[in-house]
Amino acid sequence: MDTFKEVSKSRKILYRIIATLLILLSIAIGIYLIPDLIPLIKRTPYQLLDPKAVVRNELTQDWFWQSVGWFIAYMIFRIGKSFYKDSKKPS
Repeated sequence: MDTFKEVSKSRKILYRIIATLLILLSIAIGIYLIPDLIPLIKRTPYQLLDPKAVVRNELTQDWFWQSVGWFIAYMIFRIGKSFYKDSKKPS
């Protein structure tokens, strides 16, 4: 029984470390995306009214990749949160 408790304790510590790393990674991705988001929001109304299709296409791609980045950051955060909840469960 002592071996099981030791493995369970090690698993909880490992899950807590993984959770912390994943949450920090999601925060880092968010911080990396914020400097691109603010100018994108500011230029969106002007580029939507631009008659050139190329400009609107670039704007669409920028918004698409920005959303993909935020989605990835959100999913990594949720996974980290799940690992943290699993580390709190009694074994």
